[in-house]
Amino acid sequence: MTEWVDRDADWSPDYASMLRLDGEVHVVLGGGFGIGLQACRALAANGATVVCVDREEERAAAVAAEVGGLAWTGDITDREAIASLFGFVEEQCGRLDGVVDIVGLAMYKSLVDLTDDDWTFHVDIVLKHAYLALTYAGRFWERTGTGGSISFVASVAGMTSAPKTSAYGAMKAALMSLVRTSAVELGPLGIRVNAAAPGVVRTPRQQTNPRWTHDLVVANVDKTPLRKVAYPSDIAAVLLFLSSPLAGHVTGQTIIVDGGNSIVFNVDTPEPELKV
Repeated sequence: MTEWVDRDADWSPDYASMLRLDGEVHVVLGGGFGIGLQACRALAANGATVVCVDREEERAAAVAAEVGGLAWTGDITDREAIASLFGFVEEQCGRLDGVVDIVGLAMYKSLVDLTDDDWTFHVDIVLKHAYLALTYAGRFWERTGTGGSISFVASVAGMTSAPKTSAYGAMKAALMSLVRTSAVELGPLGIRVNAAAPGVVRTPRQQTNPRWTHDLVVANVDKTPLRKVAYPSDIAAVLLFLSSPLAGHVTGQTIIVDGGNSIVFNVDTPEPELKV
């Protein structure tokens, strides 16, 4: 599908309306809490009908009720479940404009202690659902000829290195590669594929993790150029942008959303000696 509209060089769109998603249907995988909940709120606040997908029925229903959308419950790492989800969307909504996939979980374990089951866990929870979502959303848009946007939550763990994140980091790196490759393959169908890559985010899961002590969070913030912690809404804002017409010419990209943390050479060095 080739689009060529010859316009005057000074032509300007209606920028104020380009964040609006009125009449559109967007699916959020993992929308029950944290970044997914904020993504549901952001999309709905800008006019989209949101389908909140979560493996917990009560969570999905509560978020759907809050944003005036629909709920669907199932295991999105299962092919039959994903096929059922997209069938549900078509039956209930008749269209699909965007997918946001925020599902992912890290198991902090040293490389030499990883088991085959640990590796498979990361394949499923980080990568498998992403390729299934791309497959079935891609088929939907190929059949309808409408095109759409699909955005993932990657991680700076796939770009940098940290102890005990070998499997998680490898899968996030693979996810970002999948974003680039699928953007090239699906682009001619009018399908955009992108990702947001957070650093540490103060999600409900992180806040209740005893390993994330106050001192550890502060130490991380102190090494971040913006000197502030990220919250789920910070990531949802980028996902909203990627899902909107404002990002209409953006595809195959991973936007880092970490306050600049990953660009810092995180090694403690002595203060320079001042010579006058």
